[in-house]
Amino acid sequence: MDGDADLYDEPELYDLAFSYRDVSAEVDVVEAWYERRRGPRPARVLELAAGPAAHAIEFGHRGAKVTALDSSAAMRTYAEQRAKEQGVPLETVDADMVRFRIPRRRFDLAMVMLDSASHILDLDAMVSHLRSVGAHLVPGGLYLMEMSHPADFLAGSPKTQQRWRLTRGARHVDVRFTSPLGAFDPATQVWDCRISVKVTERGRTRVVRDHMALRRWTAAEMEAAARLAGNMRLVERHGSFDVDGPFGADDPGEWRMISVLERTAP
Repeated sequence: MDGDADLYDEPELYDLAFSYRDVSAEVDVVEAWYERRRGPRPARVLELAAGPAAHAIEFGHRGAKVTALDSSAAMRTYAEQRAKEQGVPLETVDADMVRFRIPRRRFDLAMVMLDSASHILDLDAMVSHLRSVGAHLVPGGLYLMEMSHPADFLAGSPKTQQRWRLTRGARHVDVRFTSPLGAFDPATQVWDCRISVKVTERGRTRVVRDHMALRRWTAAEMEAAARLAGNMRLVERHGSFDVDGPFGADDPGEWRMISVLERTAP
């Protein structure tokens, strides 16, 4: 059976499709970046557009009080179930990441992973997003943003993998993420990207197809948005989850744009 669907409405399938990530190793690196700027591990952590909240749950295993923000009820429920199964207390918040308010909460660390920030499509919305994040960080708190590398749309040689295959038990998935050139608007830098997930289980196959509009942000644009927000400043940028990894275009190991921003004093 084939069909168009909202992959975000199938949390278990979404989680499996992106389970190639080594979440524990990535959190090791995030902790190292945090320690370099602020010292010991963060006590309170917020994951935005969290989906299955894998990174928040991993921080919970390490002793942090963790909160996951997402506008999808299905994803929040799934994240809560996953956290409960793993013995991690997880608070979830129903909100849009562009503008949100969590009363009486201030965090040492916030993060948005897996290019979820690229769902923010214009500068005004990005500035609003950064202001909202900054308002929920303690002074000196850090915000980590993982986004696609600009080489994916500027250099003609994408750094991000577009096809992969995964297996969990009897379920096999083949994932294809495509960004057709004709679906890119150079005026807005918004790309209508397509994803298909072929699921094979016990001899039966179905294909779930979805599409999403993603803004392709450059490093200079993100720095400008942080300045306009007024309460955030860029302190580090890396091209991969490597503690001292550079950000550029020459190293084949650089495949992401990971910005570390700091909450400035009020």
